[in-house]
Amino acid sequence: KAVTGDLTLLGETHPVTLTATKFNCYDSPVLGVEACGGDFETTIDRTKWGIDTYTDGGVMKNVKLVVQVEGSKKADLK
Repeated sequence: KAVTGDLTLLGETHPVTLTATKFNCYDSPVLGVEACGGDFETTIDRTKWGIDTYTDGGVMKNVKLVVQVEGSKKADLK
């Protein structure tokens, strides 16, 4: 599973695709509804966003992004 979208950093916007490394749905005992969540990751070339500090000195331009998300249907909280 993957999610595509746009990432904006320092006023620059470029498309990214986050790939799921873990994903699961479960009945949340706290919310009383089904919740789903997972870990997603991608690697970006930071120079595309103008972040090029120290690349001339050998600092890697590729950066791994790891994002955790969780969501649920609206719970009927009383």
